[in-house]
Amino acid sequence: MELPIDHFRLLGISPSAGAEEVLRTFQLRLDRAPKQGFTPELLAQRSELLRLSADLLSDESQRKPYEVALLDGASGLELSSNRDVAGLLLLWEANASYQAFKLARKALQPPQAPALGSGREADLTLIAALSCRDAAIEEQSSRRYAS
Repeated sequence: MELPIDHFRLLGISPSAGAEEVLRTFQLRLDRAPKQGFTPELLAQRSELLRLSADLLSDESQRKPYEVALLDGASGLELSSNRDVAGLLLLWEANASYQAFKLARKALQPPQAPALGSGREADLTLIAALSCRDAAIEEQSSRRYAS
């Protein structure tokens, strides 16, 4: 699954952030895991994705080619099927509620729908619900602003 997010946005840092700020933000994000009822497996995958992003962005030899790829038009992160739900959680945390909702809804539909009663289904359903709520709040506030 390709997510419309990059490592900078995933961690919640500016592209100009140095290695120290990357590691400090990484630690803060680890300490502030969502407490809405997600499974421990999903929270572990979330931590792993945050760690991968922090490792990439704090190592200059890996960061430079990544930044070049972003400048050349790379649009998002490609996640394996065992990390895609954690990626959706991080997308929701990055205030991309509508995008997280659309992708979670798609993942809940056949043929890629998870087994009923599985932890994956529960996590996807919770992400869909929370991101739908937040997207509706954002839409309502933008309509209020427009009027």
